[in-house]
Amino acid sequence: MEMRVAIYVRVSTEEQAQEGFSIDGQISALHDFCKHHGYEVVKCYKDEGVSAKSISKRYQLQQMLEDSKSQQFDLVLVWKLNRLARNQLDLLKIIQILEENNVKFNSISEGFDLTNPMGKFGMQLMGAVAELERNQIVENVKMGMTQRANEGLWNGGSMLGYTSINKELVIVESEAELVRYIFALYIEGYGFKAIANRLNHEGYKTKKGVAFSINSIRQIITNPSYAGFIRFNKQTDWETKRRKGTNSNPLLVKGKHQPIIDSETWNKALAIFQSKSHKPPKTFTGHFPLTTLLRCPQCGQGMIGHRSKRSKNQKEYIRYYQCGNFRQKGSAVCSSNLVKADEAEEYVYKKIEEIASNKALLAILVQRVNNKVSTLKEPLERQLQHVRGRIKEVNNTAQGLLFNLEKDNFNNVFIMGRLNQLQDELKKLQAHEAEVESELQRPTVREIPFPQIHRILSNFSRLLKKAEPEKQKELLHSIINKITVHPGNNPTERSIKEIELFFDASLKNDDFVLTYGMVQLNGAIDEKCKWELTRPAPFWLCRLINSIVYK
Repeated sequence: MEMRVAIYVRVSTEEQAQEGFSIDGQISALHDFCKHHGYEVVKCYKDEGVSAKSISKRYQLQQMLEDSKSQQFDLVLVWKLNRLARNQLDLLKIIQILEENNVKFNSISEGFDLTNPMGKFGMQLMGAVAELERNQIVENVKMGMTQRANEGLWNGGSMLGYTSINKELVIVESEAELVRYIFALYIEGYGFKAIANRLNHEGYKTKKGVAFSINSIRQIITNPSYAGFIRFNKQTDWETKRRKGTNSNPLLVKGKHQPIIDSETWNKALAIFQSKSHKPPKTFTGHFPLTTLLRCPQCGQGMIGHRSKRSKNQKEYIRYYQCGNFRQKGSAVCSSNLVKADEAEEYVYKKIEEIASNKALLAILVQRVNNKVSTLKEPLERQLQHVRGRIKEVNNTAQGLLFNLEKDNFNNVFIMGRLNQLQDELKKLQAHEAEVESELQRPTVREIPFPQIHRILSNFSRLLKKAEPEKQKELLHSIINKITVHPGNNPTERSIKEIELFFDASLKNDDFVLTYGMVQLNGAIDEKCKWELTRPAPFWLCRLINSIVYK
C-alpha cells in the first residue's frame, strides 16, 4: 500500500526574505522527496508568516494534528525540524500525539528513524539545538536593544507626544501640549480617574484615538521618557509572566530625544505618585464572581465589582456591579449603572440549577441548539465553493496567457505582467481557501446528545455549590458567555435580562467541566478554544454546543 503523506511547511515573517526558508522552496523539496520514495502527498499544511513560538496560533499545525486522529495520512514530513517547533517540549509533545495516532514523522533534512532509540535520541538532540538557536536569536535581539537603550536611543513603540522618525523620538507639539496638561492636572491634585474623566469630557483622545482611562493616564504620569530619559527592560517575558515579570530595577539612562516636561515637573509628579502608591489595609473581603460577565445596559462593556458602606459609621458593605467604562474612563463615556450583586448572583445560580435539574427544559434548549448547529457550515461551504471557482478561473486564464506567450505575435511584456498579477491573486485565493477549509474541518460544528449535556450541567451545578469564591468565578466564566441587564434609572430597576451560555461537551474527568466554547457572532465563528498540550491524549478537546440563551 502506498504511503500517504501530509507535508507541513512554515515560514515566519522574518524568515521569508532568507534564502532556503520560502514556503514554495520547502514544498518543492518535500514533493521531490515523496516522488523519489514513491509516496503519495495527500495534503499540504501551510503556516505562512507565523513564528514557531506559539503553537496555538499555528492553525494549520493544529488542523494537521486533528486530522491525524482520523488516519487521513500515515506520515508527516517536514523540510527541517525547526519548521515544526523550536521549543523542545512542544516538539516532543507533537511527536507524541502523532505516534499515539499511529502516524510516523520524518524530517528530510535530518532524516530521523524514530522506530529505534538512537533515532529518537537524534531527533531530541536536534530539537534541543533548534531551541538553542531560537534562544540565541532572542538573546541577540535583547542585547541589541539593551545597547540602543544604553546609548539613549528609543527601542520603538507608540507614545503620546512623540512620533518615531528613523527610530528617533521627535516631538509632536499638539500632542505634547496635552501631555503637559495631564502632568499639570496631576500636580494640582487630580487623580488618574479624575484626569481621564476631564479629558474625555473635553473631547481629547489617546494616541490610538480612543477615550482616556485610568491606566492610560497612569502610563503617562509614570513614563520617564517625557522627562528626557530612556527606560528599558521594565517588563520581562510579558507573554508568559505578564505583570509578574516586572523588573524592580530597569535600565534608566538619559535619552538623546528632547523632553516634553522639565525635571522639576517630573520630580513633583513622581513624588506624588510614590506617596499614593502604598496599599491601604484591606477592609473588604467580599468577591464578585460575575465580574465582566454582566454587561452594562448602556454601553455593553463588562461590569466590575463595586462596594459602598451602608452608612458612614458602619463597616458593613453593600456589593454592586458597575460599568467598567465608567469605572475606568468616567462619566463622559458611560454611567455607573449599578446592579445589586446579591440579587444578580442569586438569579444566575438559580437559573443554572433550574436548567440542570429540569430535563424537559434542557431537552428543548438542546434541540434548539442542534437546529442552529446544522446550519453553521452553510456560509463557509458557499464561501469555499466561490473561492475554488475563482481559483479555477485564474488558472484557466493563466494557461491561456502561457499558450499565447509561445506565439511571437503577442506582446510578451504585457503577458508577463498579467501573469504576475494572476500569480499574486492565486496566492491570496489559495491562502483563503486553506483558511476556510481549516474552519470547515474543525470538529466544532456538530450535534451533541442530550444525555451528555445533562451530565455536564449536573456536574457543573454540583461543583459550583462546593467551590471556593475564586473557583466559583472560574467555573462561571467557563460556562457563561455574557449576562445582559435590563436598563433602569436605579439599581432596583436593573435586573438580569438573559444569560448566554457557551460550553464544551467533553469532560476532563467526572468532576470537572472542560469549557472552551465557541459562540456564533454575525454568522461567523468566534474561536475561543484552548490548546491543551499537557495531556498525552486526546489533543483536540473542543466540541461545540454553540450558545444557549435563556431568559
